[in-house]
Amino acid sequence: MAAAGFKLKSSDTEVDDLFIYPRDLWITWGSDERYWRWHWLLLRSQDYKDIEVPQLLEVCWLEIKGKFSMSQLTPNAKYEVVFVVMLLEPSFGWESPVTLSLDTPDDKSTSRKSDELKKMPVNEWKELLVGSFTASASGDVTFSMLGDDKTHWKKGLVVKYVEVRPAYN
Repeated sequence: MAAAGFKLKSSDTEVDDLFIYPRDLWITWGSDERYWRWHWLLLRSQDYKDIEVPQLLEVCWLEIKGKFSMSQLTPNAKYEVVFVVMLLEPSFGWESPVTLSLDTPDDKSTSRKSDELKKMPVNEWKELLVGSFTASASGDVTFSMLGDDKTHWKKGLVVKYVEVRPAYN
């Protein structure tokens, strides 16, 4: 997981958003064309950036992990981490919830089960909230999405990016 895919939108004093693009995530079997297909996507933003996004062809073990350094954030500010994803037809296997986890350098961990993919409409980008934290001066934050029920094969998930942004609540 390299830092090359990070993109910051910031003012002079604080970071507004941190984007972690899919090529900078660790995706189980992500480089195996039997399980994932990578596509180019043009992001409509100020800089019209092209990114590669993975489309899940079929797996029974979904595991996507990433990390970033607290040094990229404003100390003592509250942030939240979200996966931005879409389901494409045909999609299946989302009957069981995925586990979304967040670990901070001060050993504070959060983990939650989410069945949002089961109810998600197709062909729409949606956010899956992983968790929130207060930034410290140093250390790494790790996050993950895990679907490890080996009884349901999964298909159709596309990951656009992971966004780390200020949490206002």
